[in-house]
This record gives sequence, C-alpha cells and structure tokens, in this order.
Amino acid sequence: MMMMNSLRLFLLLVLLVWPAAARSSGSAPGPDVPTKSDVVPTGPAADPAPAAPAPMDTAPLSVSGHFAAGVQALSSARESSDYLAAISHFLAILDLGVIHEDVYYNLGNANYQLNRLGPAVYYFEKALAIHPGHASASYNLALARQLLAQKYKDEIVQMDRQSTWVRLVTAFSDGTITAVFLVFWILLFSVLMALYFVQKPLVRLTLITATVILGLGSAVFGTLLVGREIHDCTTRYAIVLPDEVEVREAPQASANRAFVLHAGHRVLTGASERAWVKILLPNGMEGWLERRDLGLL
Repeated sequence: MMMMNSLRLFLLLVLLVWPAAARSSGSAPGPDVPTKSDVVPTGPAADPAPAAPAPMDTAPLSVSGHFAAGVQALSSARESSDYLAAISHFLAILDLGVIHEDVYYNLGNANYQLNRLGPAVYYFEKALAIHPGHASASYNLALARQLLAQKYKDEIVQMDRQSTWVRLVTAFSDGTITAVFLVFWILLFSVLMALYFVQKPLVRLTLITATVILGLGSAVFGTLLVGREIHDCTTRYAIVLPDEVEVREAPQASANRAFVLHAGHRVLTGASERAWVKILLPNGMEGWLERRDLGLL
C-alpha cells in the first residue's frame, strides 16, 4: 500500500516538472512575420501631388484691349467662330459705354461675313449716323443692300426714299452742323466788330460783303441745326434684323399678319407697347414688330 502511494507521488511530480522543463529548454519564439499590409516600402518616395495650377488672369480687358482683340480676330478669321469672337469683343466695347463709328463698322463687317445681312446693314447705318463721311461704311452698306435686293424682291416702299429736306438735314452729323454754325457765327461777330471800328470805305465794303456771306452761312447752318434737332426728336428709324419677319396688326403674337418684311428694311418707328414697336412705311402701311426684330438707329 505504501509502495502504491509512493508510485502515485512520483508520477504526479513527473507530470508537474516535465512541461516546465520542456518550455525552458525550447527555442525562443522569433519575431512576428509582418503581413503584406505591414511592409513599409523601401523604394523612392512617391511623387508629390501636382501643385494646383496658377489662377488665370481674369481681369477684364480695357476698351483698347477689346478693340485690338476684335480687329485681330476679324483680320485673321477663318471660321464662323472667329467672326463670333470678334463680334463679342466689339459688343463688349459698347457694353462699356463707348460709342465709336469704327466699332459699329467692324460689327457690320463681321456680320456681313457671317451672311447676317440685317445686322450688317444696321451696324453700317449706325456707323454712318455717327460719321456720315465714313467712306468704307458707306461702300459696304451699298454692297449689303445690293445682296439683299438680289435675295429679296420687296414691293414695299422703303424709308430710303426720303424727302429732300430729310436727306438734307441728315447729310451731316449734328456735331458737324453745330461746329460749322459756330464757326460762321464767330466769324460774323468778328467782322461786325471790325466794321464798327473801321472807317476806310474800301475796307468797309469788303467787311460788308463778308458780313452778308457769313450771315447767309450762319442762317443756312442754323436752319439745318434746328431741322436736325426737330428731326431727331420726332423721328426714329430702325432696321429689320431677321431674314424674314411677319408684321402683326396688333402688339401680340396671336394677331393677324399684316405683311412681311425682310432683313435690312428701314422703317419709321412709332409707339411702343411692352415688347412691341409700331412701325410705319411711307406708303401708309403700318403694323407691329417685336423689339428684338428691330435695330433702332
């Protein structure tokens, strides 16, 4: 019995001591093997993210900048987009409040090249309204009207057939008439002052002759100046812009059609109502057009 107890005690000691001995005599565990996601690359650093592009210069162009860009686009134009770019530059000048005959002249040229004959006629007319002696605008206007005459056969009398008086008072710009009138008036005043002090008969005769001539000149240009002011205050012309447009009997799109007009037609405007303008023709015909279809001179 005692022997059996001793054997059990021996086996118990063996079971307790053996695992500890095995752990103490084994090799030490190695370091953890890193997973693929843990591996740090040893190659060159990745390229940095590209820097944001420098902001573009969005400062608005000056009047001279727009004009130079418009002329450049117009002179080197090869496609419709080039002419449209030129138009945008010249319109930007007008938006800045600058009015000049050469701006309108170039707008007319660009629209002419795009076969927009209505707007071309309108802008050439605007250039001539500022500077009636603009030879290039006058020549190109004649070309545009010639093309329109070949394209459309309007039987309606246009406003081009104006009275002699209207043609006379509109032959020169109001600035030109004013300047000439002032020159005549100043010279007349100077001659009258000289006539008051000069006593020699021959010199007085010369001064009297000059007074008559200068007086007549002052009267003529004074009359033209008054006539031009009355004309500008009481009449307003416009150019039809679309290739073809229906004139309505009333200021609404659902009204009956009165007649048809074509691009470049010059009409006299009357009353306006909302987006509509009443137009008048020399032969007594009248009707209504939408304002967007007219270029007011």
